[in-house]
Amino acid sequence: MKDTMKTQNRLWITLIAFGLFAIIFCRWIYVKDTVRETLSFNETVHLETLQSFESEIKTERIVLPGAFKNQRAILFRTTHTCVEILLDGKEIYQYGREKDAPAFMKSPGSCWHIVDIPENSNGKTLEVQILPTYPGYYGNELVVSYGTRGECVLRILKDSFGTLLISCGILFSGLISLMLFLSCKRKKKRVRSDARNEILLNLGIFSLLIAIWSLDQCGFMQFLVPDGRTLYYIDLFSLLLFPIPFTFLLYDICRSKYSKGVMHLSILFMVNMAVEIILQCAGVIDIFKLLPVTHTLMMITIVYTFAIIHYEAVELKNEAAREFKYPVYIIMIFGAMELIMYYIRDFKKTSIFLPLGTLVFIVVLIWIQVSRFYDQYVRKQKLVYLQRMANMDMLTEAMNRNAYENMSKYLDEQEIELKTTGVVLLDLDDLKIINDTYGHEKGDEALKLCYQCIRQAFKNEKNCFRIGGDEFAYVYHSEEKDQIPNSICILDRILKEKSSDFVYPLSISAGYAYYTPDTDIDFKDIVRRSDTMLYRQKRRKKVVKTTESETSLSYMEKHPADDMIDEVIFNEKKYQNMTLDELCRMIDLISPTSDNYPYIVDFRTDFYYIAPQAMERFCIPKNAFHKVMEYHREFVYGPDYESLKNEFNDLLSTERCSHSMEYRWLDLKKRPVWIRCKGYLVRDDEKNPIYMIGCVNEIGEKQKADNISGLLGEAGFREYINEPVPNWKKGFLLRIGIDYFKEINDNFGMEYGDFILRETAACISGCLSEKQRAYKLMGDEFLILDVTTDDTKEADKLFTKIKDSIDEFIEENDFEVLFTISGGSLSLHSSENIEHSKVMKLTDFALNEAKKRGRNRCYTFAEKDYALFLRKREIAKELRESIRMGCQGFAAFFQPVFKAENGKLSGAEALMRFTSKKFGIVSPAEFIPILEETGLIIPAGRWIMKEAMEKCKQIRTVIPEFKVNINISQVQVAKSEVILDLVDEIEKAGLSTDAVNIELTESVLLENNINTQHFLKELKRMKINLALDDFGTGYSNFHYLSELNPEIIKIDRTFTANAVADKKEYYLLKQFCEMIHRLGLKLCIEGVENEVEWMKIKKLKPEYGQGFYWGKPCEYVDFVRQFVDKAQKK
Repeated sequence: MKDTMKTQNRLWITLIAFGLFAIIFCRWIYVKDTVRETLSFNETVHLETLQSFESEIKTERIVLPGAFKNQRAILFRTTHTCVEILLDGKEIYQYGREKDAPAFMKSPGSCWHIVDIPENSNGKTLEVQILPTYPGYYGNELVVSYGTRGECVLRILKDSFGTLLISCGILFSGLISLMLFLSCKRKKKRVRSDARNEILLNLGIFSLLIAIWSLDQCGFMQFLVPDGRTLYYIDLFSLLLFPIPFTFLLYDICRSKYSKGVMHLSILFMVNMAVEIILQCAGVIDIFKLLPVTHTLMMITIVYTFAIIHYEAVELKNEAAREFKYPVYIIMIFGAMELIMYYIRDFKKTSIFLPLGTLVFIVVLIWIQVSRFYDQYVRKQKLVYLQRMANMDMLTEAMNRNAYENMSKYLDEQEIELKTTGVVLLDLDDLKIINDTYGHEKGDEALKLCYQCIRQAFKNEKNCFRIGGDEFAYVYHSEEKDQIPNSICILDRILKEKSSDFVYPLSISAGYAYYTPDTDIDFKDIVRRSDTMLYRQKRRKKVVKTTESETSLSYMEKHPADDMIDEVIFNEKKYQNMTLDELCRMIDLISPTSDNYPYIVDFRTDFYYIAPQAMERFCIPKNAFHKVMEYHREFVYGPDYESLKNEFNDLLSTERCSHSMEYRWLDLKKRPVWIRCKGYLVRDDEKNPIYMIGCVNEIGEKQKADNISGLLGEAGFREYINEPVPNWKKGFLLRIGIDYFKEINDNFGMEYGDFILRETAACISGCLSEKQRAYKLMGDEFLILDVTTDDTKEADKLFTKIKDSIDEFIEENDFEVLFTISGGSLSLHSSENIEHSKVMKLTDFALNEAKKRGRNRCYTFAEKDYALFLRKREIAKELRESIRMGCQGFAAFFQPVFKAENGKLSGAEALMRFTSKKFGIVSPAEFIPILEETGLIIPAGRWIMKEAMEKCKQIRTVIPEFKVNINISQVQVAKSEVILDLVDEIEKAGLSTDAVNIELTESVLLENNINTQHFLKELKRMKINLALDDFGTGYSNFHYLSELNPEIIKIDRTFTANAVADKKEYYLLKQFCEMIHRLGLKLCIEGVENEVEWMKIKKLKPEYGQGFYWGKPCEYVDFVRQFVDKAQKK
């Protein structure tokens, strides 16, 4: 990089050397070449005149030379005078004495005259008579030239070329300034425009007026508006108007209380213009005669501008004033020189000073503004880059989990959008095996390839996230809903094509779900259902790998018996005389086309025959065997065997023909799997049983049963409590969840996670009585129903019993994995009017409360807590609606901060308040956490910034040293571009950075992420003061004081209250304050309530004090009345 820079510098030096050589060489050639033809724009000839005065008429006599034998024209300029031209006593031209001219207008203005002289006028006498409009005033010196009409026009352009060039530059710069203003205005799209943007607007208007005035002065405007009187008023109006946008511009720059004087000057200019126009139109006096009044105002403006810019830049260190100081000085000096020269020339001619100074002023100001916008753009791009890096997975370049969680929070806030949302969860199969077998490089290669395939298969890559080691998520909306199954198929096809040459197998499992109104409250509910579907698919694939047969996967996809089996079952009399061999062949014929497991039981020979594929799924010793019930003991789940035996005994002892039972078989790994066994018992004419033919199908996928835990699923619970005639009067529900179960899956794999679920289910089942039922819910949750008592103490005892059983399992497992459970219990005082959805919501709330309170505990549902939860949800809804409506219901309060040494007002802390339509005034301790949890603190934070800085700007006109303290939340720092919001609002309010103190709590500092680090660095770079708030309440670490070097340490009110009440606490506070002062930091003590407390606290020598003793937080109007007005009087 350094070598490249050196090479570039050498090339620049070489380029400059070549340029100098070219200039010197060309100059040498010019000197050597003596034969040249000079081209000139000025071909006119000056005429000598003889001047005389007759009765106040100034006459210039000219004897026309021989050149006037041909057609010629004369050229001259007049200023506020009339003119007549006589050729040998005969009038050939007059100007300024037209009969239709307005009666109130004396001056005909200033203009150039081109007068055609007839042919053969050589030797004749030409008289140019100047008739004064104002007594004794003859305008500029008369210079008469002659030539062709075209030569006269070129002469005008030549004489005005310098001013014309500068005027065009001013005009062009003004247009650029206005275009920049419109561009910034369109980008901002805010209700109130940025003060810096208004500078561009005022600068543009000021430039246009100066350009018009200078174009008129040089005479160029006469080519556009060929009327002297009209040009006269264009000249005067532009002169009277251009100081007004300049004063507006000056007001935008200045921020002290003296800036009001600038607005008074603008009002004086407007009044001056109005009065002069009225006097002109009334015929009292010409505006030209009143120009000294306007010039006096201009001189006052120049002096005032010098004074206020110097005061703002040097004394107040106003950043804008310091930037604009020298450009303003330049235009003021050039403006003053323009006025002085105008009076030296006796009102006859203007100079080039004002246009030249204006051009320099405008160019420099535009450069400053463009540089500022460029710096801001670079900062924003840098922050966007850092934000992008914070939200990007570095390996795959997909959006990472942080971005996924932000999306989740956003969807939870946007209820309407949530209702059109779905999510696809994708999991790379066997990544651990790839890493272990082929190395982590191949694992990384597999992950990158998977993401590339996902990008091709799904519509919007911005909605694709890598949320775990081998997990991806894709968030979709209603327009993609019907395309998701096809997209997953496309993904499988693309993955197979691209991984065909790989040495390791590559596949992806997927699960997806779309918002369902009855079951989904938030985004997590959709994810939970997608996760369940994903786990099922992965389990299916595991079964396939275990059995090495695709047929075992089909049982999960089709549930009811085949039509052919139903035909046999419900038409059994046709088959009474079939032999056993014929029945077995029929099973063999049907089974390849069936997704279930058809079977027969021959009661005559005690023989059992089932479709061969059943052996690929269940631990059946063989598909044909005698001693039916004895062999069933090997593959029927132990607790269900007696029920099955009783069912068979009942079939044989009664005349019942139909058989339907749900119980559990053991799979190949001895895990219980819920099945439904249906059959029809074929009897002879004497009602003796011959055989039973039927079908076994798995019911786990319907969620009535769970295949991992062996427990009934949520559907079973719903069916039980929705029974038409309830058979219980009271009871309780205990909902149990495994804490941090996802980490177990991520760290040990899903297979081990399934093992934990099974063992947890076993622990739960082992603790239940006969009257208690257990159900497996989605994910890692279980539900226990007890219909014997509604005493929640019994629920606590049961929870403790289950927890102890799990602890025993962990110990027996040699502590290979440690996990805890949380529980939430709910009393059911009656089985009447119990809705499944309602109790599920209430138990979910109870379980979540247990997790919020620290996990590894049981929480008993309380109506009071649930009411607070509902209140919180209602408040969150109102807050969201309020922010959508422009923060209606919010109010900015201000609490004064006083200097301890003299009791003068130093500043105020801006505080947010909220009034609910339903609940009235809501405490900040209640609604601020809700804002932070929902992310609404980000738009609300922008609003309080704007309000605080606008009010600070107003107060600083009275108290220039006034500062406003603004609290920044950890959520704002971590999840938004808060530093840009801060910069925008400071610039929009026109404040210097020293007018703002940013208050951060220790919780923000503990979040040591890239956004926090960038925010703190930017505060330092911009020289914005940092105040460490609530110091002493959290993880107070003196490392922060040395590393961050805050301007102010604020002692929390709880620390203050303890110190006032207790001598030991006071001593500790005193030692702490002394240490803070030794570090060179300032101290602000909060929570001082009365004078007695202040007398004690004052001995600690804090720089600032804040508390009810000085003033409570109040709205801006009350704050000004109670504190600002009093401070102004002092």
